Amino acid sequence: MSIKYEIQPIKNSQGTGEERHFARIYERTPMSANELKNSIQDSCTLTKGDVEATLSALRDIMIRELSQGNRFYIPSIGYFSLSVDLDMPEGKTIDKVRGDYITVRNIKFRPDASVLEKVRNSVRFERANFSTQSKSVTEESMQKKIKDYISANGYINRSGMEDLLGLRRTAALRWLKHFTEKGILRKEGPHNSPVYFWNSNN
Repeated sequence: MSIKYEIQPIKNSQGTGEERHFARIYERTPMSANELKNSIQDSCTLTKGDVEATLSALRDIMIRELSQGNRFYIPSIGYFSLSVDLDMPEGKTIDKVRGDYITVRNIKFRPDASVLEKVRNSVRFERANFSTQSKSVTEESMQKKIKDYISANGYINRSGMEDLLGLRRTAALRWLKHFTEKGILRKEGPHNSPVYFWNSNN
């Protein structure tokens, strides 16, 4: 089944009049837990009860491993790892950082290369003949989406920007640079993998 998409313009407010475009896909409702169990039962010798027990055990092992700071690998699927935040009190020096200043922000997932390749080779896109958008995406609406994302996740990075707005890598980096230069975002972290925070002055 093809994935429906539409092309949406983003109006650039830098005064150049330039308009950029991005592809937005329509994601369908995910499988329910029961649908997943039925699907696995139909594709192998496991029963729904076996699947339920396996998923429960997998969840428990994953929680244990991540809680110990280990990456968790599901063979042929991918890696899960922790994403953390440092909330250091004002005036504290690096040598005074304590463990309770660090909190878990999220769990990251990196798919196995074979999974990503198979999805890329299997996916098909078809332009939608409907739209949920009645107007062009503006820079202001982008800012709101980014602010909401950072509010929920603590920060945004380049890949998060790509997923949130349906941008390509280079476009995501350009917009992050643009919002940083405008003082809307604050850039932190290493040069090769920076993260961006919402500037509290905005």
